[in-house]
This record gives sequence, C-alpha cells and structure tokens, in this order.
Amino acid sequence: MDIPLSRPGQPKAATEIPWTRIDLDLYEVACDGLIVGYVEVVGAIFVALRGTRYDRAVEVAQHVTFHAAVDTVLRGAGR
Repeated sequence: MDIPLSRPGQPKAATEIPWTRIDLDLYEVACDGLIVGYVEVVGAIFVALRGTRYDRAVEVAQHVTFHAAVDTVLRGAGR
C-alpha cells in the first residue's frame, strides 16, 4: 500500500530542496524556480535576506538554525 504524500485539506508537502549553496557561507533560496532570497552564515548565526539579487537583498531575520532562516525567506515569498 502506498502512503499518500498529502491529505485532503492539508498543505502540499515540499518535494524539492528550496536552497542551493552558491558560496562557502552563502545559500540561494528559491520558490517555484524563482530566487526569493538568501541565507548567509555569519559565525553561529544564519541571516535571512529577502530579495532577488544578493547585492540588494534586505535582512529580515537572524536565526540559530539554518532551516528556520530558510523558512523565514520562503514565508516572505508567499509560500
């Protein structure tokens, strides 16, 4: 018996990894194939940046976990 990936009335489960490592301490975050922001690693902190271009992205939050920073960027993209 197959296990369904989603249930009626439940939000659709993410099937792709929304981030790509583009430098030693920098990750690009995409939603539906479009860049929506970045996560920059600064020491032990993950800085969430929103914007399509890194040089113009705006800091929106700082987190102690990578996944929380990615979620913050994606929430701003309307996900």
